[in-house]
Amino acid sequence: MAGINQIKPVKKRKARKKNTEPMALEDAWLSSIIDEHLEELVPPKDGGVFHPSALGNTCDRYLWLYYNGRLPEEFLEARVIRIFQNGNFLEERVDKWFTELNILIDREISLKQLIPPISGRMDFLIKHYKYGALPVELKSINKKGFQALRKPKPEHTVQLQMYLNMGGYDKGTVLYECKDDQTIKTFLLDRDEVLWDKLLKRMFAIQDMLAMPEKCTGNIWCKCKGV
Repeated sequence: MAGINQIKPVKKRKARKKNTEPMALEDAWLSSIIDEHLEELVPPKDGGVFHPSALGNTCDRYLWLYYNGRLPEEFLEARVIRIFQNGNFLEERVDKWFTELNILIDREISLKQLIPPISGRMDFLIKHYKYGALPVELKSINKKGFQALRKPKPEHTVQLQMYLNMGGYDKGTVLYECKDDQTIKTFLLDRDEVLWDKLLKRMFAIQDMLAMPEKCTGNIWCKCKGV
């Protein structure tokens, strides 16, 4: 389960509010050391490769910075890291379901391509009663976003389509779980070779760009802003 795109990263560490009350300081000790521990765990990101989750951002300026390792170093608050980790815990639960149903083929399948350089990790591969081996991309989303879903979010469609085309699968599923009440929705998609061709052309174009595009064409949370 790749990164959660709706979350806004925090670039600078905010000063923690100090409370001089003795009991408050004592109560804050455990939460403080947990937060500091989590904030030290975020690994640096290298350039030179495209990841399927990054292609979901339609801004070429962002993708150029991403591919060239030029995005500003981000600080992620411990709260955000815990949200990411909840996604990992969701994967563990779904893994258990698929295992108990005797449909799990594999999990966290690495997919790589040299030209253009792509590296991704598919969440699950299961046995479908009709279609055989079926990739499953797992996402969690808040209740408002979940209720609005009539089809996969565009960035999740891009991510799954990259896995389908790189792995040669005919169909795949995006499985959403609502964070608030654990309701689930699933969307079955056919492999889209037209979209894949557009994604390949975009990646080749980014590789050929000698200079960063001047204009950001992403949403208000696009990470290329301010560069």
